[in-house]
Amino acid sequence: MPKKRKKNRKAPRQHATVRTAPARYVEPLDEDDTPEGYTDLAAYLSSRFPAPHDAVEAVKAGERVEWIGSIDGSQMRHRLVIVDDGTAVVEQAVFIGGTPEKTLLCAWHQAGNQERSLLDKRVLAALDDLHTAVRPVLEADIRQVRPAYTAPVLHSFREEPEPYGPGMPVFGWRILHPVTSDTTWEDTVDTATWNSSVTMSGWLDDYDHIPELRPTGFAQLLRQHGIPAQLCARCEAPITDRHPRWTGTWITPDSESGPLCEGTHAGLPREPWLGTLTDHEFGFPHCPG
Repeated sequence: MPKKRKKNRKAPRQHATVRTAPARYVEPLDEDDTPEGYTDLAAYLSSRFPAPHDAVEAVKAGERVEWIGSIDGSQMRHRLVIVDDGTAVVEQAVFIGGTPEKTLLCAWHQAGNQERSLLDKRVLAALDDLHTAVRPVLEADIRQVRPAYTAPVLHSFREEPEPYGPGMPVFGWRILHPVTSDTTWEDTVDTATWNSSVTMSGWLDDYDHIPELRPTGFAQLLRQHGIPAQLCARCEAPITDRHPRWTGTWITPDSESGPLCEGTHAGLPREPWLGTLTDHEFGFPHCPG
């Protein structure tokens, strides 16, 4: 968790268009090659540029100034970018991951090619509603140590599918921090935004009392926005029967279980006297709820 700053920053919803250097894929660092302090984004970024203002010219010249990582939550990205009016901002972004990402991916397959063009706006609207449910809880947690703190309203966003991904666009929340000559990297780390990575990861911990974060609640939220989310009625895993390699078979994006439901089944099979196998070795299929 980042240092809880004493400053009270209430950030409005950000609508600026982000303009970055030409897109190019950067191979992720191997764990052995990770620079010291990589998980401390402020230390990592300041090792190259003492403050965000010092990195502006480098970004304008096409250099990438960013930190990508995860600490007890979903992936996060911290980068300096140039917005459409030419000013510099620091983007603090949190990406959807874990079970929520699997639920979206299955719904993306369920929608089919003809419906996918409509999904982007629906997903963004659903994520806005999810943030509305999560934000006051995150704010209340931080107010226990910082009574004057106000959590910013994050903006849901979409990016093109990334190389080696599942083919689905990437979704998340973000806030754009203004950059001045006095801005430090620590000033661009909002605590509630950072903590929201836990809610985006599917590992609920202290947030399982928020209905929209539970698998069934999140799937229901998506369906309310016209997104065809499906869960298995037995194990609650997100499922689809429209993956091109498994057409007609309900499957979850898990290479270990895949089409096998890990839900509870009535009774244990009696064991045969001579053989070693029972029909239960074939497992049970997922069943849409």
